[in-house]
Amino acid sequence: MKPAKTKFSDAPDGSIHQYDQILKYFNDRQADQTKPRGNRITFVTTGIIGYDGGQTTMLHLGTLLANAGYDVYYLSYVPQSQDEMIQNAEFNYPGYKGTCLPMGELESHQSDIWIATLWESVYVIKNKPGYKMYFVQDYEPYFYPYGDRYQMARRTYSLGLHMVSLGPWCAHMITTHCQVNSPIDVINFPVDVARYPFKERDTKPYASKKEIKLAVYTKWSSPRRAPVTIQIVLENCRRLLRAKGIDLKINYFGTGRSKRFINGENLGKLTPPELNQRYHEADFGIAPSMTNFSLVPYEMMSAGLPLVDFKEGTGSYFLKDDTYFSCHLDERDLAKTLQAACANPDTITQHIEKAQAYLKTISWERTEKDMLAIIANLYADVDVIKS
Repeated sequence: MKPAKTKFSDAPDGSIHQYDQILKYFNDRQADQTKPRGNRITFVTTGIIGYDGGQTTMLHLGTLLANAGYDVYYLSYVPQSQDEMIQNAEFNYPGYKGTCLPMGELESHQSDIWIATLWESVYVIKNKPGYKMYFVQDYEPYFYPYGDRYQMARRTYSLGLHMVSLGPWCAHMITTHCQVNSPIDVINFPVDVARYPFKERDTKPYASKKEIKLAVYTKWSSPRRAPVTIQIVLENCRRLLRAKGIDLKINYFGTGRSKRFINGENLGKLTPPELNQRYHEADFGIAPSMTNFSLVPYEMMSAGLPLVDFKEGTGSYFLKDDTYFSCHLDERDLAKTLQAACANPDTITQHIEKAQAYLKTISWERTEKDMLAIIANLYADVDVIKS
């Protein structure tokens, strides 16, 4: 007897062969650390991908270091042409500084400071000559089910690299759940207000709104952005509000246009000018962050869009009270929160004003100072002349 064919399949568990080209780097040896003597800094990355917020942050940080006199490189450990890396880097952060290097340079390239940008790259760089750092933008074990890659990712925080956490949440998770054998510093999680300019908003019409327009960021490829839950919650919230005579108009973005949401409209992946337009047209913004914070809530706030964030996520680590509307990730609390906000337009105005004031305190200038101080300290006991 043979089993009947079904459309169901086992949960995907991956294949070791996706690491064939870098398998030789995977081991449990602690990082070999040598204080830097020159000014070459290399970010080691999974190529450069368009619309990638984490890599945009990397490029911004690398540009700041280049402006400070360091010789900056972005070295891929996955196959991607140099031309494609350059094109995507320029798209993500126009005017970036630094040199993109393809995977073919992985063995021959030399650097004074190596910076890992994903757990896999920790294994790639940890035993290379030089000083090894780890730019931590998320608690990456949470990218996977509890299994082997979860454990491999978690182990990277104990391998002796000097860690730099983007914001406090990653550092909290690492020190709470991992054995730390090396320094861990925290730098400011910044916002680029210039790309998302503020626009004054008349909040008086909120009190009589019969239609609430939402700009909702989520990514189907990132469970940490709650792509399943947010659709369910918004569908049920829409029904609750409809019973109150209020229509909920939902515009999703951040996921490819080919994906079909159960409600609302999928606008796909948007450029900064397109995002600005949507932020100015919407009544509220939603961008779930179940693990480390996303840049998107800051972008919404920068443009003057009232933000709703969920208590189940990490927003409380990155947002000040009364700069946003906080609720649980369930339809009843969300519906209640939206109705209460609309009924009190003055509160919306106050949140927007306080958000603008807060964003001024978390600029890229602050992040630059944080990072440059960390790097400069590495040279404190070394006689170095930077070119």
